[in-house]
Amino acid sequence: MVDNVVLLGGGGCCCCLFVIFVAIMLALGFKKVESSQWALQYDWWSESVKEDPLTQAGLHFVGIGNYLLTFPATSKYCYFRNFDNSFQPDDDDVFMPPLNVRTSDGLKVTLELEFVYRLQMAKLRDLYMLVGDSGYRNTLVHVASAAISAHATNFSAQAFYGDRGDVQGAFQAALAKELDRVLYITVVSFQLQPAHFPKLYAAAIVETQEMKQDIQVAEQENKTKVIQKQTQLYSARQLAHQIIIKAEGEAQQTLVQNQADVAQFKYRQQVLAEGYSKALNFFSSQGQDAVPNFLSYLKVEALKAHGGSQKTVKLTPVV
Repeated sequence: MVDNVVLLGGGGCCCCLFVIFVAIMLALGFKKVESSQWALQYDWWSESVKEDPLTQAGLHFVGIGNYLLTFPATSKYCYFRNFDNSFQPDDDDVFMPPLNVRTSDGLKVTLELEFVYRLQMAKLRDLYMLVGDSGYRNTLVHVASAAISAHATNFSAQAFYGDRGDVQGAFQAALAKELDRVLYITVVSFQLQPAHFPKLYAAAIVETQEMKQDIQVAEQENKTKVIQKQTQLYSARQLAHQIIIKAEGEAQQTLVQNQADVAQFKYRQQVLAEGYSKALNFFSSQGQDAVPNFLSYLKVEALKAHGGSQKTVKLTPVV
């Protein structure tokens, strides 16, 4: 009886241990994917990586001995810059010192830049097979620095401070093309900071900028003076036009006045002539010598017209 009890007790312990072992194995078969991650499932038994990535956050059963290869699901930064101690970097971001490049005219220029990149979910397995689960960062640095250095030779030193927008656009296009082709990485945005030039060249740039500003000021002053002179010329032309209009008006007024005076004079002379004609006809109708009587009539009319002048007029008596 005692032996049977011992056997039953030993069997129960083995069952409990087996259940605990199975539970532990099952628990080890679950792996967690964070909300900011994508993952590839690595099969330890076949030493292979499954094609489809795990993109849903939470626990996933991958099997005993298998594990997950995680990748960032969010956009990350790559910096080629100098930072002070107050900057707090993200562990998943890439930090490198500024790039030293050569321009098309041979000048050595130091560039600070940054860009935002994102892994392509559909290409995660291809990326892993190419560089591993974390080696893409080092490869990204090499590809980016090579692309920037190569395309920097397409621009002169002047372009890096005078046409920085064109340079930035060319760098972004070249970098996006290379990272997509080599590492299946998408460039979300690109920012080029002001370039650093050698001291002598930097001083020449400052002097050039000052001269450009002086030229702009001089051009603006010249434009202002031209506008002032044009305004004065316009005012003078307007004044001359007004004078011409006034003179033409006065001339027209004088002409009209003279025409009125002439017409009035002609009318008066016509009326006088008609009166004198009637007077001469009257004297002729009297049967006497009309001309002497008409002249005597004219003398009387002249005397009447000059009556207030205090002048003495000698008249021939009328017979």
